[in-house]
Amino acid sequence: MRWKFARKLLLAAAAVLLSAALALGADGRVTLLSMNDIHGHIYPENGEGGLAKAATIVQAIREKDPGNTFFLQIGDVNEGPLFFYFHGKAEMRGLSLLGTDVGTLGNHEFDLGEDVLFETVSYARFPIVVSNLRLRDGTPPPFPTHVIRKSADGLTVGFFGLVTPELGSMTMGSGHFRAGQDLPSEAERMVSLLQGKKCDIIVLLSHCGADVDRDIARSVKGIHAILGGHSHTLMERGEFIEGPEGWVTLIGQAGSYARYVGIMELTLEDGAVDRESSMWRVEKLGKEISEDLRVAWLIEPFREQLNERLSEPLAPQPEDLDARRDTLRRGEAALGSFIADAFRWKTGSDVAFVAGGSIRGDRIYPAGSASYATITNMMPFGGSLWKGSLSGRDLLEVLETSASGYEAPGDGYDSSMRVPTGGFLQVSGIRFTMDPRRQPLLIDNNSVIRRAGTRVIRAEVLQPDGSWGPIQPDRQYSVATTDWTAGGGDKHAAVKRNGASFKSTEQMYLEAVAEYIRFLKEMRSQVDGRIKILE
Repeated sequence: MRWKFARKLLLAAAAVLLSAALALGADGRVTLLSMNDIHGHIYPENGEGGLAKAATIVQAIREKDPGNTFFLQIGDVNEGPLFFYFHGKAEMRGLSLLGTDVGTLGNHEFDLGEDVLFETVSYARFPIVVSNLRLRDGTPPPFPTHVIRKSADGLTVGFFGLVTPELGSMTMGSGHFRAGQDLPSEAERMVSLLQGKKCDIIVLLSHCGADVDRDIARSVKGIHAILGGHSHTLMERGEFIEGPEGWVTLIGQAGSYARYVGIMELTLEDGAVDRESSMWRVEKLGKEISEDLRVAWLIEPFREQLNERLSEPLAPQPEDLDARRDTLRRGEAALGSFIADAFRWKTGSDVAFVAGGSIRGDRIYPAGSASYATITNMMPFGGSLWKGSLSGRDLLEVLETSASGYEAPGDGYDSSMRVPTGGFLQVSGIRFTMDPRRQPLLIDNNSVIRRAGTRVIRAEVLQPDGSWGPIQPDRQYSVATTDWTAGGGDKHAAVKRNGASFKSTEQMYLEAVAEYIRFLKEMRSQVDGRIKILE
């Protein structure tokens, strides 16, 4: 009897010890490498960046800790003419040879529609995971929600992906898809699923933006790491975010355009992130880094073919388009109107404007065909399209600021107290009349207004029914413009003051114009009275 009793005690003690051991969780370390928001920039630019340089860094880190290093891509691999002509083949083949372990989708993978999306994914020799995407009928798309990998040291790592809830409003090609909006609930579901599969480490690949990533980390227990994208945030240091019950998640995001590789060293102690020995940093792909010749040779033929195809027509251009400096900076220009119209169409905004100085070439583009080469010459700066809101009062100030950049004969133009001539705006969804004989807005080189302007004597906004109505000072208007103007470029102080409301659409404004050309099936515009200048 005593022996049986002792045996029961030993078994009970063993069960308690086993339960305690399981509750402690795993110890160990993995390295997570990532790139996000490549946007077709797979080749070096000015000797920096590109996939071949990234491959050199990734391989060097893998060799230090083989089997415990994972390379991840976080969406928006594709955009621009490379994507338009080759449907992601160059980008995905390059990433595959680089040794990508897992990827997710960004909004720009949808830009050319469902068929191209699936073609693009077919070129990837790695799984692409996304858990909050559905087809319009509610059925899941043919993408895995997660993937599980085993490290050489025996840790089980689960990866899942989330795409931005703004998918439907950010790309015309998402028509057959919808993105789930409740990201914390989606993340909780995936954490539960991966914990049920005995994952020691759970990693979220998030193409949702840094602010959203922080919100998820604060709301959801169980995610060890979030590798982010979409907001193009260059995080030189990682952020340890505390969530429910003191759970800690490490967040990192590596800028954009294949200029950096993100490096996360993730250490677990008792199943949780060890803040002392875990870290995040970025490695700049500078001129001193050599290119991996395997990757460089694989993707180079696509660049050669692209250079040949850039002059191929996108659509007819029935009339000459005037991009001369004086035309764009001294009145309404048909080309400026077309570009502003493209911005308003792409974003669905009330109003759009583009600085005359952002449109280049200083020549007349003759009638014929519009091509990527043409619009790249017109818009060479490679900036992005932004959307925000302005009150009617601020919108009127924007117009006065634009009018200050109009240099009239004998008006004593002083560049230190006036807006640069390149800050004269081409507009869409708005029309105004200005009298250059009246007081221009005076603004110093710190964008401090020294005297209000009175040049704009009438301004109206296009109404939903197609009529025109006066700008209401207290009403909010949605506005689309370039990153340059959204940041207060050319002394546009009213826009800069409202900078918090402006967010990038994560699309090059050149590509928005190309998309508009393809939509219209021509590049045609005319002067229609948007800007009237009294003599």
